Amino acid sequence: MGRTRLAGLLLAPVLLGGGCTGPGQDAAAPTPAPVPSPSAGPREPGEPGLAAELRQSSLDVARGQMQVWVENRTGAALLPTSVRYVDDRLPGPLVGERLREVPDGARFGFVLALPQRPGCGPAASRLGRQEVRVRADGGRWSAPVDDETDVLGRHLAARCLERAVDRAVELRWLAVRHDGRRGSTATMVLEARPSGTPGHVVDLDSVSGTPLLGAAGAAHWSPGVRVVSDGPVVRVRLEARAARCDDHVFMEGGGSTAFRVGLRLDGEPGQLLVRMDDRVSASAVAFVRESCGL
Repeated sequence: MGRTRLAGLLLAPVLLGGGCTGPGQDAAAPTPAPVPSPSAGPREPGEPGLAAELRQSSLDVARGQMQVWVENRTGAALLPTSVRYVDDRLPGPLVGERLREVPDGARFGFVLALPQRPGCGPAASRLGRQEVRVRADGGRWSAPVDDETDVLGRHLAARCLERAVDRAVELRWLAVRHDGRRGSTATMVLEARPSGTPGHVVDLDSVSGTPLLGAAGAAHWSPGVRVVSDGPVVRVRLEARAARCDDHVFMEGGGSTAFRVGLRLDGEPGQLLVRMDDRVSASAVAFVRESCGL
């Protein structure tokens, strides 16, 4: 069965006790001790070393990754042999990909795959050390990492919320139905399939539109539907319209068919980004093309 995929912002943390780890990570392994470095600690403007920050584009979200952007202030070109991001909320470092030379004064991004099954205990919401460690032929460097938008925190909250909701109900999109007429609307169906485990309630409060599809006659959908974790399957029908009628909308990537669902799990509010699978996305794109006459 398709599982709920998300990259949303948790409005009230829903963190599970007894966390688990991503592939190859050992929850019991101690966090490596800091590596002594000439660039450790806060850096004054112009001081030699590294500067770093976390970034995440919409494409990074769709791919389950973020990027650490490293600025080389060492006075010479830097060819990393390893780039590692260390964060106290993780049981171990994230290893950077796409290693390449960073000229002096330049700033390059290195991809970090985000853990898909992170630990969801109290440590997952406790902000502490955020550091990048770089090894190169010329030595080792480390620097604190700026993270103004809390990229990792948002990811951890979203994944932990997803896991908590999955214990109660699976959310997935069914094929978009329409009559093929130009200017017509379509029916999207969000299926909520209970897990069968008793004791949980999920209230589906809102669904936001995308660059491809929007609510017919409203700014967004307001289902107002309650799903009980050991109750019957619920199918929420949403009347949809083409949000735009230009070719550029089909270049929006995975975000065109990823809908932000506002919900409450046992009274705790949060948001999930529920993506259509490839088959359902194709039916959504076909509707927009036919409705727009493209």
